[in-house]
Amino acid sequence: MRQWKWEVYLVAHSAKEHYRQIFNRRTPGEVRTLAHIKRFLECFLGDAGFRSALSENLDNPRSVAARYGIEVDPMEMLPLWHSSYLKSDRKPEGASWPLALAWREYIGEMVRNRDLLRDEGNMSVAAPRFHAWRERQMRRCEDVLGDCSKSITHPVIAFELSDGCTGGCWFCGLSAGRFKDYFEYSKENADLWRAVVGAAREMFGSAASTGFCYCATDPMDNPDYDRFLFDYHQITGTLPQTTTAMPLKDLALTKRVLQLFERYRCVTNRFSVLSTAQLNQIHATFSPEELMGVELVLQGKEMRSSKAFAGRARKEKLSAVKNGDATVESESDHSTIACVSGFLVNMPRRRVQLVTPVPASGRWPLGYRI
Repeated sequence: MRQWKWEVYLVAHSAKEHYRQIFNRRTPGEVRTLAHIKRFLECFLGDAGFRSALSENLDNPRSVAARYGIEVDPMEMLPLWHSSYLKSDRKPEGASWPLALAWREYIGEMVRNRDLLRDEGNMSVAAPRFHAWRERQMRRCEDVLGDCSKSITHPVIAFELSDGCTGGCWFCGLSAGRFKDYFEYSKENADLWRAVVGAAREMFGSAASTGFCYCATDPMDNPDYDRFLFDYHQITGTLPQTTTAMPLKDLALTKRVLQLFERYRCVTNRFSVLSTAQLNQIHATFSPEELMGVELVLQGKEMRSSKAFAGRARKEKLSAVKNGDATVESESDHSTIACVSGFLVNMPRRRVQLVTPVPASGRWPLGYRI
């Protein structure tokens, strides 16, 4: 194996191994506890009824948690949720709440893993000109996107396995078009898919493992999605992250994707949650342990989350401003959901674009430059 292949392999290997060790170095009981802390915080942030019940039972919050199937004591993590104890978080007195400490340690490891994923895109030897371009984009994003840039890992490639999206989310930062078709896993398409991913692996070395298989599409619109994922792992050695706003659309498919995660455990997946009702449905369908490898991104209008000032959310906000129903605040640190500094490949259209994140604007309303 050539020297550069060893170099980039070691970078990628450290990211995957770091992620696996987040779980492997903990006992099953410790992972289970984290899963229930995670479920508690999802309910707290995404369900006003849950918060109301807690406020009415501050002397016995465990009874509220138990009604939701949460098997940890909220009294042991007060700095994570109780307004009177928030100031104690990350301070010496925080040692009084062991579950809060355990959660903060876990989150710190996940943030470190995010930074390793960014480093995994290093192509200084495999593709030096492309590497120099990506480095410039990362420095530019730090300059123009503010704190938002810290969460961008700049994958070098992304694939769309459908044409359009059935979701129609009002806030879609990429203004995904209406669904037209999906890329079927036929013999011809499968051969093309493996050839394209193989070409990316040959061109970019292990940096190709930063790729993923959605963008202005939802993975669950493609019933063969898990087969494409499996091929990607076979070629690059990494199972890409899955983000979907429709985890219950094809439950068998979602479960197959989660089974792949359990088998290979390379990176956390994400469910975008569009309402409290959907949050409750997801919680009723999956146990806390089953969702330990899934971040629930709370996107409902009634939830405590902000929307990136890009795509449809930007259009709606500007329309409200025009009608005198809103004002535009500074959106400079949350003005894109784009993350790729590299190639965006739409398989049904046979289209390849070179893209990079930018603040959404009249020229680039989707928050990325082509």
